[in-house]
Amino acid sequence: MTTTALSRSRFPSSPSPRWRAALLAFSLTLLLGVLVLAGASLGVALGNESKVMPHVTVAGIELGGLDRAAAADRLRSSLPSLSSGSLTVEVDGKATAIGYERLGRGYDTDTMLDAAFGVARDGSPLSDGIARLRALFNGTQVPVAVHAYDDTALEAFVSDVSRSIARESVDASVALDDGSFIVTPAHDGATLDAVTLRTRLAALLATSDAANARISVASISIPAAVGTAEAEAAATAANEVAARRLKLTDGHAGTVAALRPRQLAGLVTFETTDDGYRATIDSAAARHLLKKLAPDLAVAPRNATFAWGATGITGVNPAVDGRELDLAASTDTVVEALEARAAGATSPGAKLDFSVTPAPLTTAEARAAAPKMRRLGTWTTHYVPGENNYWGANISIPARDLDGYVVAPGQWFSFWNGIGPVSTARGYGYGGVIINGRSYQTGALAGGICSTSTTLFNAAMRSGLEIGERTNHSYYIDRYPVGLDATVLRTDTSVTDMTFRNDTQHPIVIRSYTGTGFVRFDVWGVPDGRTVSLSAPVTSNHVAAGSTVVVNRSLKPGTSRVVEGAHDGFNAVVSRTVRDAAGNVIHADVWRSFYHVVNSVTEVGPKR
Repeated sequence: MTTTALSRSRFPSSPSPRWRAALLAFSLTLLLGVLVLAGASLGVALGNESKVMPHVTVAGIELGGLDRAAAADRLRSSLPSLSSGSLTVEVDGKATAIGYERLGRGYDTDTMLDAAFGVARDGSPLSDGIARLRALFNGTQVPVAVHAYDDTALEAFVSDVSRSIARESVDASVALDDGSFIVTPAHDGATLDAVTLRTRLAALLATSDAANARISVASISIPAAVGTAEAEAAATAANEVAARRLKLTDGHAGTVAALRPRQLAGLVTFETTDDGYRATIDSAAARHLLKKLAPDLAVAPRNATFAWGATGITGVNPAVDGRELDLAASTDTVVEALEARAAGATSPGAKLDFSVTPAPLTTAEARAAAPKMRRLGTWTTHYVPGENNYWGANISIPARDLDGYVVAPGQWFSFWNGIGPVSTARGYGYGGVIINGRSYQTGALAGGICSTSTTLFNAAMRSGLEIGERTNHSYYIDRYPVGLDATVLRTDTSVTDMTFRNDTQHPIVIRSYTGTGFVRFDVWGVPDGRTVSLSAPVTSNHVAAGSTVVVNRSLKPGTSRVVEGAHDGFNAVVSRTVRDAAGNVIHADVWRSFYHVVNSVTEVGPKR
């Protein structure tokens, strides 16, 4: 190993005294400068302890040396106004404006003051000192802080704009006007995309420095659910439905009724379906309309009847089956016909459906029975024509109604259902009636009709037929057999009827004969061997009638009149037994009658 020694002359020797003195002088000068700057920075800090550091500006406005209140005043007085302008939104040419002040637009003074007072005050002595010196020599610019808008105010403005153009869509509609369907046009609605509008306004307010800002947007159209063209098509169809009468036929006799255009128009309704807006037919209304027609279209079943000659039955008049409108089926056919019209078909009419009720006595049955028929029973009542029976009209009219009346096998006969309407137009008048045990000469329309019902009851009862309803009079009337009278009465609240049933295997026919002071009924049928036996009436509880005289000052002195006859009171029982050809009992009846006592009343004129 070889070791090489380097000469000391290669390295500098110790500094000379002159060099050392120069170095020391520089260091002292530098230290003095630093101390001077530090002193200046400290002086600035002490001189502006509660003030903005010198040369701190906002938008070129000097705030140095000012306390917070003074700095705030200078900013408010020096910065240009941000709340004096307005924001305008134009929607479809309609403008709505709002002032910036209402939107809460302005300077954020506190933020700017906080930034100004924060210059050279971050808490680090070194950095604060440097910052003070930098501000002292170069100045510090604090950025302008702006409050662009208030969220609540902007939301309210957007809502106002939206409401100002908001418009509900209006569907087209069809209405009936003086027999014709007319259209009210549709109107589309309008709305705004409020979320998008607010976003655009927020961005505009945040970036715009203009005194006034403006933005244009388009509304969003809301189409009507039912357009004008749809409604016009529906109105055309509806007018076609009601353009002419709809004939209603029964399939046999031809047209039996017709629905007028105005009636048809009342059946049309309009609805929105998957196929759009269209005219349709209201089934319930059509049913209601047909229901009102139903009574006029109904036909009651009529038994075959017999033609009579001097020697008896000479022939048979055909039976007529009854019919009743089938509302459900007929409604369907009418609706179908009208819907076809609405669709463009030229439907002239609709066939109605009827349910048929066969006549209880057919033509064939009547013809088979005719040669076998004989008189089974008869009864005659004699009476005095007068005011109390409207001079016999109230007895003879219902008797004539029943002449030739046929009761089929098994069928019930009702007196009130058998005679025609009771009215003055048919010749009835006011006659006698018993009310609460007293007689009133002209107290009821058709008074005296009980002579008819009593006479027919006796003829039917003596023919051996099954008897249903029978009621005795309030007091006994001596032209009737004791215990075998049959009163009838019909009021608005109650009905007293006389009924019997044809319980034979063949039809029976009622024949009537009337004349001055009498009425007679014969019952014809096919004899089946039945016999009738009647007991004599058994009476009891007899009460003799008294007499009363009353003064009627409307009568002339010395005159009198009987206004109520005397009628003894009593009870009566009559039995009937009907046997068939083999002697078996068919009917065993007991009729009990309770006749009230009625005292005679005589009115006399006053004494002279």
